[in-house]
This record gives sequence, structure tokens and C-alpha cells, in this order.
Amino acid sequence: MEHATTLAGLALLDSTSLGTLIIPIALVVRSRRVDRGPMTIYLTTVCLVYLGLGIALVAGFDLIGSTAARLARTETAQWATLVIGVVLAGFGILGPDPAKPEPGTDSLGSRPTPASAGAMVVLGLGASLAEAATMVPYIAATGIIASSPEAWPGRIVTLILYCLVMIAPALVLLVLADTLGQRFLPKLARIAPRLEYEAKVTLLWVAAILGLHLAGRSAGALGLLG
Repeated sequence: MEHATTLAGLALLDSTSLGTLIIPIALVVRSRRVDRGPMTIYLTTVCLVYLGLGIALVAGFDLIGSTAARLARTETAQWATLVIGVVLAGFGILGPDPAKPEPGTDSLGSRPTPASAGAMVVLGLGASLAEAATMVPYIAATGIIASSPEAWPGRIVTLILYCLVMIAPALVLLVLADTLGQRFLPKLARIAPRLEYEAKVTLLWVAAILGLHLAGRSAGALGLLG
């Protein structure tokens, strides 16, 4: 696929989210071990939720593609896109900076650690659905996939690979924690608050960049840039 590099970059951005990275680390830090069964259920649930959302979004783009393309060229749509872009850019640029973690603090330690399969499924569903609307890279990725000439089998494979890349950093950290045990867990506990902070900062950056892009493109189409 010609946009493979772009999609991989977007997937790595998504990999820093609460559901794909912070919660798995929090569960390990809290329990001081890697519960392979529950963790597998959690990450599988997250992947399946995003795969389902991705298929729905790509199908939606297909259904409204021609109509949306015509509407997007209207002046009203350009003004709406300009407003959305300004709001997103304002959120990303002017939004309050996340509080930096204090050295030695564990902001994840007070979070609950569900162990049963049902609890992990509920946690995975809740985390994925709660942040789905804020995962701008994923929405952008589904738009790229929908615009590709690939048939549906290829699109589904691409979505599956995207979801796997999205959980890859968490899997690497979990394998290290499981393999090295107490030699690695204290380090993971120390970096967990920093990772949570960086995930919030990344969201602001993505919102700002996307907002500026949308606003600039719409302003140009409206002739506001001269």
C-alpha cells in the first residue's frame, strides 16, 4: 500500500494513548506482575473494538464518498471546516499543559486492577470507546484506507496490521516485564507517569497540527489567504 509509512506513523501515535499503552502499564505496575491471560484478553478486546470501528468508518466513507466530495467543495463546508480547524488548533496550542509528574511518584498506583476475563473485556471496551472520538490519527488512517483503490479484503488486512502496530509498544514493555520481572518492574513504575504525561502532550500536538492543516486548507479554498 502506497501510504504504508504514513499509516505506520499514525499507528505509532495511537500506540501512546490511554487504552493502548497507559492502562496495560498501570495494570502491571499495580499487580507487580504480568497476568498473561487477563492482559491478552484486554489487548485483544482493544484490537477488536478498533477493528470494528475501523471497518465501520471505512464503510461509512465509502457510502458517503461521492456525496461528501461534492459537499466538501461548497462554501458552507469550507467555512465549517475552517471553524473546526481553528477550534482544534486552539485546543492544541492554548490548551493547558498536562501536569508534569513529580520524580518518584506513581500516579497509576491507585487505579483498580480487574483480574477476571469479564472485567478485562469491560475495561477494554470502556477504554476503547471512551477515547475513540479523540483518536484523531485513527480517524485519519481510516480516511486514507477508504481512499485507497484496495478491495475490502486488503483493507481489512491493513486495519488488522494497524491495530497490531498500535499495541506493539505495550507488548514490548509487557514482554520485558514478564521476562525480567523485578529487575524491570521498578523501572516501569518510574517511567509510567512520564509515559502518561507524554501521551497527553501528543494529543495536544496532533490536535494543533491537524487543526492548522484544516484551517489553512479551508482558508486557501475560500480565498482568505490572498
